[in-house]
Amino acid sequence: MRGTRWTPAVILVMLLALLTTCAATGRPAPCGAGEQRCEQFPVAPGATVPVYRNFPLGGAPGVTSALVVVHGDGRDAVATYTGMLNAATAAGVAGRTLVAAPWFKTSKDKPAGNEARWSDSGWKDGSDATSPAGLSSFTVLDELVTVLTDKTRFPQLARITVVGHSAGGQFTQRYAAAGQAPSRLAGSTVDYVVANPSSYLYLDATRPDASGTNFTQPNTKCRYNDYKYGLVNRPRYLAKLSDQQLITNYTTRHVTYLLGSADTRSDHDLDTDCGGRLQGANRYLRGTYFFNHLHASYPAAPHALVVVPGVGHDHYAMFGSAQAKPVLFPADQSR
Repeated sequence: MRGTRWTPAVILVMLLALLTTCAATGRPAPCGAGEQRCEQFPVAPGATVPVYRNFPLGGAPGVTSALVVVHGDGRDAVATYTGMLNAATAAGVAGRTLVAAPWFKTSKDKPAGNEARWSDSGWKDGSDATSPAGLSSFTVLDELVTVLTDKTRFPQLARITVVGHSAGGQFTQRYAAAGQAPSRLAGSTVDYVVANPSSYLYLDATRPDASGTNFTQPNTKCRYNDYKYGLVNRPRYLAKLSDQQLITNYTTRHVTYLLGSADTRSDHDLDTDCGGRLQGANRYLRGTYFFNHLHASYPAAPHALVVVPGVGHDHYAMFGSAQAKPVLFPADQSR
């Protein structure tokens, strides 16, 4: 039998087929190999988390602000990174804004031997990794924020924004209450943007009635006030802080709730556990009710609600909207 002739045309066809196959998987090349947008970020002895970024985490002297953007339930860190970088580019600030998107892998993502991994739900709420033991996903954010405030690496970086959409919004909202690194840092502000999450961490045991205007303790056997919906039975990372410390953290940090007015569908991704259902019928109502209650209970809290009209559960449309631009990329970086 005659051997195959490896002509340039044959090689080109094979390469195109390989690229098409890789694209169809929805997953990039291994971080740190052919994937130049990504680096392995050390988070514990012998353990790393892939982080997609447009500047190296080792340092960049021209960076003045950073956006740490957390992916949603599908854990597509590439799409999350791309959406935020596109928004930064459209705003004209990509040349001085670091965009970093960590990838919280589960076993479904086939993590490499040294890559940390979590359960499907554990990464969203700060629970410990399945490997390495004792590593909270919130600790990963602590490490990343600490690196970004290192003036030997980023001497001009003055503002960090932690932002997440959907499940990433759940992560961000809870980290805004529990994150420990922001309380230790000096020289940079840390803000939080919570976009269209499926549920919220409440600071007390009341929940809205059907009108969304009255808040009382519901008469139910549902353990609706257990974490991640309330402050009861918190995981290890959050148990290090008292209820009052969590409340003080959350009500003194700058948090913006970015809600799509059309995010009103009760789709398969909506949290339908009893703790979620008691917060409202859909994401838009849950966010509106939570903000109104928080603002009424803590009127001095530096929190704001921004509605993106006509947009549903779409992180590209949310991040790229005119309403999001001044939140994510404020003209005055000096606050």
